[in-house]
This record gives sequence, structure tokens and C-alpha cells, in this order.
Amino acid sequence: MPWTSAPVTGAAGDALRIRPLARRFALVLAAGAAFAALAACTRQAPVDVSAVRAVVGDEPVVLLSATWCGYCKKLRADLDRWGVRYREYDVEGSPEGERAAALLRSSGVPVLLVRERRFVGYVPQQIHQSLSEAGLLPASVH
Repeated sequence: MPWTSAPVTGAAGDALRIRPLARRFALVLAAGAAFAALAACTRQAPVDVSAVRAVVGDEPVVLLSATWCGYCKKLRADLDRWGVRYREYDVEGSPEGERAAALLRSSGVPVLLVRERRFVGYVPQQIHQSLSEAGLLPASVH
């Protein structure tokens, strides 16, 4: 879209050039505000882990997953490669998985519980570190 249909000089021409820039700046600010609001919504809310543990048991590592989830498959492979014992619940195929996901207010999978810590999504470095700190990795994997 052209700035003007004909060349304009002087103050009028400068004003015509500033308006589109001001609109672009306002759009960038609005997009930034929307992104910040979305980021605030993705923060994990406090959860009563004891209620979740009442559903899934005391196994130190619990994976909530779905059969169709590619990231769940990757996380499963990581846990197996690291030699980590875990219990897995399908959030769509088992009553325990469905109930645990509801208690965690989970909007997606995978969700991994490492003792009392909760990881949402595929974050292998953070999970590996937490497993190591909790003493849940075999000595050969540290």
C-alpha cells in the first residue's frame, strides 16, 4: 500500500509517513501485551499433590500420557534409556489417568510427576536434572 498517491513534501508529507508507523507500533505493542497475557496463563497453578498421589499411588515417577502423543513417546523413550522406573497412566484410556489429569488441571500431555514436582510438556533436560537430584537415576546415567 503506497504512503500517498502523489509525492507530498513538507509537514503534510511527514504526517502521512508517521501515521502508518504509529499504527505498526500500536500493533506491535498489542501483540506484545497479548503474548504476555498468554504467558501468564501458562504458569502452573498450585495443585494438591496429595490428592493426585491418592489416585496414582506412591511410585516416585508417574507419567500421564496419551497414545497419540509424540512427545509422550519421546519422553517414554528417554525414561527407558535413562533406566528410570515409572508408572504410566493414559489420560484418555484409564480412570486413574483421567482423574489425575483433572486434579492437575492439565490441558495437555505429557505430564510427569517426579516425587512432588510436576513437569508439563517435553522438557528432558529439566526432567533429567530433577531425576538426578532425587536420586532416581541409575549410577551409570548421571
